[in-house]
Amino acid sequence: MASVRCVKTIELGSGERLPVLLDETGIPLFEPTLFVLSEVRGRNRSANTIASVLRSVMIFHRFLDLRGIDFDARMRSGRLLSLGEVEDLARHSRLFLTDLGSLSGSSDSTTPKVESFEKVRIEIAQQSCSEVDPDVAATRLRYIRMYIEWLADERCSRYASTEPAAMRLAEASRRTAKAIESRIPHTSGRGPFGQREGVPNEVVDEMLRVVDPHSSNNPWQDEHTRYRNALLVHWLLQLGLRIGEALGVRVSDVAARAKEITIHRRADDPGDPRAYPPQTKTLARVLPCSDALLLETQAYILQYRRAQGSAKQHPFLFVASHTGRPMSLSAVGKMFRALRQRCPGLPGDLSAHLLRHTWNDAFSEKMEAQRIDPEDEQRIRSYLMGWSPTSGTAATYTRRYVRIKAKEASLGLQNQIMGGRGNK
Repeated sequence: MASVRCVKTIELGSGERLPVLLDETGIPLFEPTLFVLSEVRGRNRSANTIASVLRSVMIFHRFLDLRGIDFDARMRSGRLLSLGEVEDLARHSRLFLTDLGSLSGSSDSTTPKVESFEKVRIEIAQQSCSEVDPDVAATRLRYIRMYIEWLADERCSRYASTEPAAMRLAEASRRTAKAIESRIPHTSGRGPFGQREGVPNEVVDEMLRVVDPHSSNNPWQDEHTRYRNALLVHWLLQLGLRIGEALGVRVSDVAARAKEITIHRRADDPGDPRAYPPQTKTLARVLPCSDALLLETQAYILQYRRAQGSAKQHPFLFVASHTGRPMSLSAVGKMFRALRQRCPGLPGDLSAHLLRHTWNDAFSEKMEAQRIDPEDEQRIRSYLMGWSPTSGTAATYTRRYVRIKAKEASLGLQNQIMGGRGNK
């Protein structure tokens, strides 16, 4: 297998963006390209997901380069990776990509060097203080396992199923996959600490006060920017959208007469001119829109959006000030940085996605007040969030609500116990 250099996204003639893994000469590697086309893109995964898969595959190829492992020869002989090599691969998966490139024998060299295992382990240990989140490492290892299994299956398909070579390789694939599986971090190890939660009501009130276009604390001078940012915050808070979903909404997706907003799944939309198009990771759905939010949206479209540069040349709702181009993800990041700087009372990690967690907390409180059956609540939440009906994702977005309810229950139990003892 050739040495790898980087993952690059190319734009096809249809406008679709396709990430590819390049070798040291700038040519896409055959096996990784075929892998993502058949196993990832073929399942309608987005360009961002394909790029994530290929970065994991790149780590695996760099590991092979560093160890001087000829994986093709290994497969021909019916063996893949030893337990020690899998352990080293797991260590590699925990490193930042920039750190991987600095290791001896990395793919930046045209001739891979074979270093002693001890020297490489020392180099990795020296960088161990800087590691990716365990969840990121787990995702990398899952994709690497998937890629190794695919390589082995593709090679086995060249043989009759009863041939000894095919049987040896199939068994080696199972052993390697099992060894990788056992080294995949199953939790972040943080327990309830440091996990993302929604923000309290008083923080929401302060944020809404600051983003009000008429507020003296509003950090933006341009009138369009003020009204656009206020509308975007209101959309995120009231609809619970991912930021990629909000930035992908078109003007035509807002049905004023029906008072509805349709969230479409337009993966790698060829009509999106942004270099990094926002992605809709969840299912398509139709959301009800309140009168107030609908009026605010219509006012933005008619009074502010239409006056911005090339806004009439594309269908996207939220646009950049002056140029009128579709609003970018980086612009949203700058928007929340400006909010945090202008109002120090806001959380330091305030972001668009934090508002999705906040929506889920408010939804839980609403369902509790209406005494909605838990199963019905799960189905309703899953639909509004764009999750599958059986998804367990809700637990990720209701941490603060659950924590508060757990606190109330615990204190109530403690007071009950102490009250009972006091009566004796």
